[in-house]
Amino acid sequence: MSTLTESSRPPLRVAIVGAGPGGLVLAQTLRQDKRFVVTVYERGAPEGNGSSLVGFRILVTPAVLDSLREQLPSKVRNLVDRAVGIPKSQGNRVCLMDETCAVKCRVDLDESRSLCSISRWKLRNALLHGCDDFVKFHKEFKSYEESEDGVNVHFANSESIQCDLLIGADGAGSRVRKQLLPNSSRSDSGVTVIYFKAPFTPETEAMIPWASGCLAMTPRKSMVVAYYKNPAKPYGTYDLENIDPEDSFLMLGMGCYTNEFFNQSKHPDAMTPEELKDECLARAQHWHPLLRSLIAISVPKSVYVSHIKTQDPIDPWETGKVTIMGDAAHSMTPYLGKGATSAIADALALAEALKSNEKEQESLTERLAAYEKSMLERGFENAKKSMFVHQLVFAAGNTPWRAWLRNWALYVLDMFIRHPVASVEPFPVSYSDEIEKAKSKG
Repeated sequence: MSTLTESSRPPLRVAIVGAGPGGLVLAQTLRQDKRFVVTVYERGAPEGNGSSLVGFRILVTPAVLDSLREQLPSKVRNLVDRAVGIPKSQGNRVCLMDETCAVKCRVDLDESRSLCSISRWKLRNALLHGCDDFVKFHKEFKSYEESEDGVNVHFANSESIQCDLLIGADGAGSRVRKQLLPNSSRSDSGVTVIYFKAPFTPETEAMIPWASGCLAMTPRKSMVVAYYKNPAKPYGTYDLENIDPEDSFLMLGMGCYTNEFFNQSKHPDAMTPEELKDECLARAQHWHPLLRSLIAISVPKSVYVSHIKTQDPIDPWETGKVTIMGDAAHSMTPYLGKGATSAIADALALAEALKSNEKEQESLTERLAAYEKSMLERGFENAKKSMFVHQLVFAAGNTPWRAWLRNWALYVLDMFIRHPVASVEPFPVSYSDEIEKAKSKG
């Protein structure tokens, strides 16, 4: 492959499969540079689906967010800023607790507390700004062929295109990866997580069991409670039928071994949203009333079912005209919220590798090889940390006795973590003031 420093060569044709956070970040950072012609091919629709995972939230480190902001066009950057949620006064403080809401360990680590909560829906819409120029929807990738002239990419509708560089950003089940690395494999954890949204009002915000959220653990089961608070409209309506994807929300995630669901009459994928909610309520019937109440106010239409599989380690391959990024390369468990951050970091690193001209004699192939090596190292390091938390929740809690030992160890660990001085945030509304306002208007 030729070097990027040759002024005589035409723009590099870059085809990106997948319009997730990583693929769109890469497209937005490259499309401003005249040396590239970038097109994203997405199998879904432009309006997306606010009830799927795209409608939930991601956690991004300040460093990655700052790097992202620096690389984006001003209009896109402003839209991304609006997608960042309102944090608690002491940051993103979360804890590990048991099903009785007894706190075992407060995770007051600087890295955790500084994380930014971002709406996936609003981030997607921000990154799709100007998408008519660079995104093609309803394009289902099928296969590719490398040739001397580039890469021939084939789609389900019998359409084919040619590019100079093909990038697989098509998620954990990546078809690009499967062809590029046919011997790569993924491991099934055996755990399925059922996600729901619940309305976010001053009253339901007060139902968050601890600070910014928690991970409740009981033998062989778990429950995550988190939230996204929209700075433009902090509180929504108490609607148990629908939640606008633009609105603030509570997020609940119920994890359990798939073969231990209470409802064994059908596979989770075949269950209705209402049956999935009933499953979660049955699972929590002996838990703390607060946790059960949160499940009770969840919105069935918002459900998303995730079967947790992780990518097995991949060694660097012979670099060519096809590469991968994000979950397509190193999918991980969801418990640290590092998947989207890793995809965005990959996109920024790949954009830097493609645009770099500091070493005029370094070929594009060499830059891609360096990117792939660092991407795999960084991605699987994050996957390893994420798997540790997964094992802490499930493997270390496989029996009541092991769960007791785990919780005792976490309780001891909590003593060695430096915690901020506890502060009580005032309730966000005054009901007496609201009555007075209503009277004055009347």
